[in-house]
Amino acid sequence: MTKTLSLTGMRSFVAVCETGGVRAAADQIGRTPSAVSMTLKQLEDDIGAPLFESERKGALSPVGRIVLDEARAMIAHYDRACLAMTSYAADRQGRCDVASVPSVAVTLLPRAVAQLRSEGGNFDIHVRDSDSSAIVDAVENGVVEVGLCVLAGKRPQLTFEPLFHEPLDFVCPVDHPLAKSKHPLKWSQLTRESFIQNGAAEALGIAEVEALAAGSKLTATNVSSNLAMVEAGLGVTILPRLCRWKCSNDIRFVPLADPRSSRTVGWIAKEGRSLQPASLRFIECIREQTQAGEREFGYATA
Repeated sequence: MTKTLSLTGMRSFVAVCETGGVRAAADQIGRTPSAVSMTLKQLEDDIGAPLFESERKGALSPVGRIVLDEARAMIAHYDRACLAMTSYAADRQGRCDVASVPSVAVTLLPRAVAQLRSEGGNFDIHVRDSDSSAIVDAVENGVVEVGLCVLAGKRPQLTFEPLFHEPLDFVCPVDHPLAKSKHPLKWSQLTRESFIQNGAAEALGIAEVEALAAGSKLTATNVSSNLAMVEAGLGVTILPRLCRWKCSNDIRFVPLADPRSSRTVGWIAKEGRSLQPASLRFIECIREQTQAGEREFGYATA
């Protein structure tokens, strides 16, 4: 029979890990240090293994590292479920937690939220932007309900619905020799460029991009950093076409000739999970805004 683990114990454990000690954790969660220590001891007894390497609680044991990840996911799920139930009881329509890749977060997502607001729904909407791998983790761990991202490979625990297919373009300063090219660029034209590596380009899995990245001395992890580096003349890069709508006039996006230089963006949620009304309506709005923006943004709807 599966043991029932205390939610209070999980909260105490996470607090100790995040604050670095029992006393600080006790202050954070409003309990006494002795009560926190007793709760941790009971949690270790229930799990059947120590969670820390020593009594000083300075380093997690291998079991403790696993428990920390699971405890955070469990607490996030519990808190969101409580909010959903109390929202319904208070005659509200719930909350939508969504994570999005940056290019969608600054283009389609605000339009979807505006549409949702204009319809009069009394929703709490919480938005965060991140890269696709972090978004997948957030959905799987119950931190957010809906993700707008690229899903690499099959994830049976997730539902994925494609929204659009988006090209990735060569990005360079406006005065770069290739900025005025009248034709899509071939990989052979880029071999001598100082390439700024990023996750979106790497995720393409194309040998020619990997060759460019192999010689790269500069990596930027988000869209804003990539664009700033290009604008400063530190190199060129490859980014999703949607990113060009928020860049300066000193940067040019030039199409690539290789049809493989594209990605499919869609929404994800946990397979088999009943989404809150706010999340369901948000998905409808993002579908509609994706359709409406096809000609403007230059992608192909799925």
